Amino acid sequence: MRKFFFDIFTEPGTDNHTICIARLIAVLGVCQYLGLSLAHYIQHAIFDPQSFAVGFGALLGGVGVALGLKKDTPSGGKPS
Repeated sequence: MRKFFFDIFTEPGTDNHTICIARLIAVLGVCQYLGLSLAHYIQHAIFDPQSFAVGFGALLGGVGVALGLKKDTPSGGKPS
């Protein structure tokens, strides 16, 4: 289980001890989006699946673009 989380939150291709800030922010953003959606549903008892899916898709698309661009930078995004 520990290796699973290290693989998610660390820089790929390194010693698996360097935390990747983009991956950490992405996971926190997804958790926040799901939490805010749940809080809105609890308060108003209204859930619009189409709006949820569009917003969640945009969030995941943005994360994918950010991680894809980070991959192409020298040193995996670390400043030289």
